[in-house]
Amino acid sequence: MDVDEVFGSMPVLRTRRLVLRGVEDGDGPALFDLFSDEAVTAYYAWETFTAPRQGQELAAATVEQYRQRQALRWGLLPDGADRIVGTCGYTRWARQHRYAVLGYDLARGYWGQGLMSEAVAAVLRFGFERMDLHRVEATVLAGNLPSVAVLTRFGFTLEGQLTERAWHRRTFHDVHIYGLLRSAWQPPAPA
Repeated sequence: MDVDEVFGSMPVLRTRRLVLRGVEDGDGPALFDLFSDEAVTAYYAWETFTAPRQGQELAAATVEQYRQRQALRWGLLPDGADRIVGTCGYTRWARQHRYAVLGYDLARGYWGQGLMSEAVAAVLRFGFERMDLHRVEATVLAGNLPSVAVLTRFGFTLEGQLTERAWHRRTFHDVHIYGLLRSAWQPPAPA
């Protein structure tokens, strides 16, 4: 895999109902709206946003991670939308070991429509076909059943539990780790 091909300019991915484009500095307000919703952050690794600057900081950090060749995070734009409504991508890419860590989030108003499954399908295809990944991992706070449903839909399997690993909302939570090997991945049929 030519790393410059992946990190030269953020690839744009398209699904039936979404455009996935790189998170940009200007996405701060949309990210604040997303992560200031307690329902969205109920199982997230950080606390609910309370100040707009947090959205700006996240947008800037995401752009910098891409520039530093550490991560690829796409913003999700539904057809006709002018603001992202979620993100999906690889929060870490261990090139030497050919694995990446998948992460995603979606605004509550878009839940239950299958949009995250579309996004994950596109990101997995890119990872296995363009990044030459051998393995994709995802960590999920115990109890996050919608996230587990997305992962198992694509063949991820539960590989273990990290007991009380995450401190969230003033208590420790177990974290489950899921994995998907390239050999077990089934590319979705074209829509």
